[in-house]
Amino acid sequence: MAAARERASSSVRVAATAAAAAVFCALFLADGPDSGRLVWIGALALAAAALPLAAALAGLAPAVSLDRAGRVFAGCLAGLAVWMGLSTLWSLSPDASWRTTNQTLVYVAFAAAGIALGAWLPQPALAGARAAAVLLAALYGWALLAKCVPALYPDYGRIARLRAPLGDGNMLALFGAAGVPVALWLASARRAAGTVLLYAAVLVALLTYSRYGVALAVLAGVAGIPVGRDRVERLVAAGLGAGAAVAVFGAALALPGISSDGEPHGTRALDGGVFAAIVVVAAALVALAAARLARLDPSPATRRRVERWAGLAAAGAAVVLVVLAAVFAQRLWHSFANPVSSQIGSESARVASLNSSNRWRWWREEWSAFTGHPLLGTGAGTFHLTDLRLRDSGLVTTDDPHNVPLRFLGELGIVGLLLYLGAAAAAAAGIVRAARARAGEEAAAVAALGLALAVFFLHAVANWDWLYLAACGPFLLVAGLLLGRPAAPDAAPAGRRILALAAVLVALGGVYSLAAPWLADRTLASAVTLSAVKSAHAYDPLNTEALLTWATLEDVDGNTLEAAKLYEDATALEPETSEVWYELGQFYYDHRDWPRAYDALSKAWTYDRYTVGVPCGLLDQARHKAIGVWAPSCPRGSRRAASP
Repeated sequence: MAAARERASSSVRVAATAAAAAVFCALFLADGPDSGRLVWIGALALAAAALPLAAALAGLAPAVSLDRAGRVFAGCLAGLAVWMGLSTLWSLSPDASWRTTNQTLVYVAFAAAGIALGAWLPQPALAGARAAAVLLAALYGWALLAKCVPALYPDYGRIARLRAPLGDGNMLALFGAAGVPVALWLASARRAAGTVLLYAAVLVALLTYSRYGVALAVLAGVAGIPVGRDRVERLVAAGLGAGAAVAVFGAALALPGISSDGEPHGTRALDGGVFAAIVVVAAALVALAAARLARLDPSPATRRRVERWAGLAAAGAAVVLVVLAAVFAQRLWHSFANPVSSQIGSESARVASLNSSNRWRWWREEWSAFTGHPLLGTGAGTFHLTDLRLRDSGLVTTDDPHNVPLRFLGELGIVGLLLYLGAAAAAAAGIVRAARARAGEEAAAVAALGLALAVFFLHAVANWDWLYLAACGPFLLVAGLLLGRPAAPDAAPAGRRILALAAVLVALGGVYSLAAPWLADRTLASAVTLSAVKSAHAYDPLNTEALLTWATLEDVDGNTLEAAKLYEDATALEPETSEVWYELGQFYYDHRDWPRAYDALSKAWTYDRYTVGVPCGLLDQARHKAIGVWAPSCPRGSRRAASP
């Protein structure tokens, strides 16, 4: 029995270390939606999930169990990954669907690692909340330090909006908003530490200039203050921390090197030093004030009076907001839905704008994709093709509609949306049940982490969270942590060693799936020979870039028929991708096959009119060669036949 307990303790330590390492790497090293980083961080996450589960199945560690809500969550999330993989069969871009499936597979691994920890740790929510507070403090500290020291993040010379180390301001704002309930929880026990963490969370959210992120931070604070018994202490912490953050943000707006785009290095260095001093002094004052206020012990009557007035103030503010929204509804909607010629600016002035920054256009495009393919969708990761085909401006294009549920509806059909919503609803139901079943600090920690997860799912309604490993991985691990539970002693499944082996094999298959497209990309990036391109195609047979490069090399070698076949294979693989049709049209144009060139280029124009439809470009030249007609958009003085 002692040996069994030692094995179990070792398994817990290994699982916790692996999961913590995976979360740390996702937050600080993922570098945005970088496919190369996804490979090795994803492999780490798969190991963090597979090894503990395999140990549990093999009887080397405590068994893992899930209640009904947990099983629905895990089933829907895994089903979403499977459905994405199946979508390669009908996808407009099978390669994009494969890569998106890989992302989701990594997210499933994070959730599975969290489930194992939730079953093994004696107080998983408390341990998770403490770890979250430490990681959030490190994240906020690095984000603010990189703003103060230009050498740590040189790109702030181009765009000042706070975004390091995640690479995107909206994603960093997500963590600022999600950190508010965690900071309020911490403030209940450690007033100074929690209040300073709240100050940092709100300041980071403000400096990202994310309007939705700041709104979610406010909602998270309003929802987090009433949770638990120390409502007055949380209210004081919120007022003190948020008030200091707003004051420091105001000071930041007065420093061009902190808040303005395109500032020189010298200005950023000078203002960075000033801003660093302001941030540190404000944090010290917040900590000192919180420590002094912690000595006060208001009477029950005073607490009830403060809570009553705070509730009335919140209700009054809500009524005012509703009335204002009703009075100015038409103006607000016009501002939100009004099409713009380009993305809204990245400077601080964006905070005062209600423009959707093209989101409304992208949402309408994705809805159009859904109505055209309601059951199966266009395939995972294919919105960029939908946008190229439907956009009404050539200035802005994107890979994501900035709405995760709508993205799944358009790309995966009604099935994909139901799987995503099922996972979110099951997580919510399971966490509410867990909060009711636990008591004391553990219940408070469940509530804090549950609110942070609510922020995550709400944030995904207006942003592109699914593209970011740093956003989805840690939050889904927290969901698994709150849903996992130890199994009964006699609940070991039959054939458990075979199941353990299967878990390891699935993880290894996942690592291969992650690595294959990455190896193809690396090979193509340095490919100069036909054999190298063929190797890239062998790694990723769904990659049209490999086929197009292969066709080009065959054409150079004089193998015209083989080149034509490879170009046609690429168009068969992605029949609604403008680029492959354009390459085919260019090939036929170079070989003076004018009718085929005109047909291929016309299809390229159908799927991306703003790129292909350049006046007197290749399409107009091919039209003239094929049927002797110039396009009206081609100026008469420019009508020169291009030499192939």
